[in-house]
Amino acid sequence: MNWRPFSTLTGRLVLVTIVAVAVSYAVALVMFSNERGAALRRAAETAVIERVAYTTERLREAQPAQREAMVRSIRDFGIRYSLDRAPAAPSSAGDGARLASALSERLGDARVQARSRTIEVTSRRWSRPPDHGQHRGAFAPGGGPPPDDADSAPPDSSTPRIEVTEVTFSVHLADSAWLDAVARLPGPRPAPISLLISALIAVVATGAGAALISRQIGRPLAHLAAAARALGSGQSNVVAPVSGPDDVRRASTAFNAMAERLGRQLGRQRQMLWALSHDLRTPITALRLRAELIEDEATRQRLLAPIAEMEQLTEQALSLARAGASEEQRVRVDLSEIARTLCGELQDMGVSVTADAPTPIMVDCRPSEIARALRNLAENAAKYAGAGVLHVYPSESGVVAEVTDDGPGVAPEQLARINSPFFRSDSARSEATGAGLGLAIAQAIADEHGGTLELANRTPRGFSAKLVLPD
Repeated sequence: MNWRPFSTLTGRLVLVTIVAVAVSYAVALVMFSNERGAALRRAAETAVIERVAYTTERLREAQPAQREAMVRSIRDFGIRYSLDRAPAAPSSAGDGARLASALSERLGDARVQARSRTIEVTSRRWSRPPDHGQHRGAFAPGGGPPPDDADSAPPDSSTPRIEVTEVTFSVHLADSAWLDAVARLPGPRPAPISLLISALIAVVATGAGAALISRQIGRPLAHLAAAARALGSGQSNVVAPVSGPDDVRRASTAFNAMAERLGRQLGRQRQMLWALSHDLRTPITALRLRAELIEDEATRQRLLAPIAEMEQLTEQALSLARAGASEEQRVRVDLSEIARTLCGELQDMGVSVTADAPTPIMVDCRPSEIARALRNLAENAAKYAGAGVLHVYPSESGVVAEVTDDGPGVAPEQLARINSPFFRSDSARSEATGAGLGLAIAQAIADEHGGTLELANRTPRGFSAKLVLPD
């Protein structure tokens, strides 16, 4: 039997809960990351604009001849300044226009142009410190963007690369002079690892809680299903444990009450059938004894024939009553051996039935009950078709003991009723005698073992009676 965890109530409830919580956390993480990234970007933009505005105001107050020296002396972390007679940043739309407008407003509607672009740079924690002597005046010690030639150098395959936003501001000072400032803003950042770990812990805890709750529901339901199967297989005194939530407890209590009433009813029916069958034996025996005293042979035989049929009917009625109330213990036996032994006994009695059971097939059953069911099927095949074959083989639905014959079969409209007690098909009435209880007894034994009895006509001729037992 294949284990399918998500076919059970517990598995599905845990799966749905985990998926729902995981999706909720994923949506929350995406929203948090976007908001966090936007907040960090706004803070970085505001800081850069304030620093560029401060530097611009200082340069405006200085003499034009002093501006070049002042720019070379600036040590502003993350921003590179230079002077030029033409703006380095062309007029642009989008983020560049928005940043230019913000800086212009900060400087009192000064003429500002800005350009924004996304670039890949070496991660700061892996980059080499700049050569301060070679790039003097461009970067502050311990940080800032790498020089242009470092960015354009081919990256090392082992060095991580990250995306950043490079913003170039061009601010008009005076006398056709422009201050160019190149700054880098942080790019997209993943959610903090601590947040991911907390989300994972929450999903695992929620899944464990759902498993615990569903187990509180699933275990009583499993016990209830097992009790229902036991009751359906003919066992008596079946009681389902009353546990779990109130709804499940009420269902178990109702099932126990139903099982008790059903057991009492079936017990009364069996007891009545036993009593009737047993009480019929005395008058039947008396009739037989009186018939045996008749001297006329023809008259005696005419009386003994119906008496024998009455005896057969009584014995089969007792067998049908016992089929649902056997006290025999279930054991694991070889069904092929039972079939071979049964066919040998029937052949010794003159019943033409052969066994096709070459390989051992183990099954849990009540051996005497199964042998009785197979005997009825085999005797039916020999009685109505002249001969039969008993096959034993495994299948996907369990273990199969099938009796086949080459007889006339049964009318299709009678197949659904043929295993009913005391029912005999038209062909059976015309070719042989019997009480019509053989298939009913086999059906009762199959139900008692949790199996099925499948009856069908064969093509082009014949009949098949399949006793399917769980393996």
